[in-house]
Amino acid sequence: MTKKSSIPNINSDNIDDYMNNWEHNFPLKIDDKAGLDYQDEKVRAILHNSCIFEKKSKTRCVKLEITSFRGISWGAIHYYGKLIADGIDFQIIEDPRTTTSNWDAKKINPFYQWTYEFRLRRPLTEDEINLDPDRWDHYVPGDFTDCFNTKEELIAIAIECFKKRFTGDWELWMVDETVIKNGRYQIEI
Repeated sequence: MTKKSSIPNINSDNIDDYMNNWEHNFPLKIDDKAGLDYQDEKVRAILHNSCIFEKKSKTRCVKLEITSFRGISWGAIHYYGKLIADGIDFQIIEDPRTTTSNWDAKKINPFYQWTYEFRLRRPLTEDEINLDPDRWDHYVPGDFTDCFNTKEELIAIAIECFKKRFTGDWELWMVDETVIKNGRYQIEI
């Protein structure tokens, strides 16, 4: 195991290294109105329900989802994280109680979908590579991985990425799948 690292300096030049989305090229800043401008002759955009039932406010939500193979897979020691932001639903104009899908809309704009998902990553250290050269073969210090040594390290990077990327009225919630009970709560920023 390596020493606990300090919080990295996440900025506009490197934020995509720390929070990666393979499907879309999202802008540096995502405001709380993202995607709500969509409307055509049949549907209009409304806020997507984040499905966090403990959440009482009407603000948009970003979920930090923490998973691990610890206790499931032999020798697993890492944690993994994703930031999943509320996107939009497509409300049928003639029947406002009904929503539908619009698979072509996200080709127009990456904000025209139910959620915006980013895998969290961190840079590898030389110590980690030296401690487990078989696992990290072909990696060099500074290469990014989605494996985190501690939940604290993962949460620290998630909070920094959240503060840098999401502007306006957003809340950060954690959904910790590695605990048996009560793994959902709001992270106060």
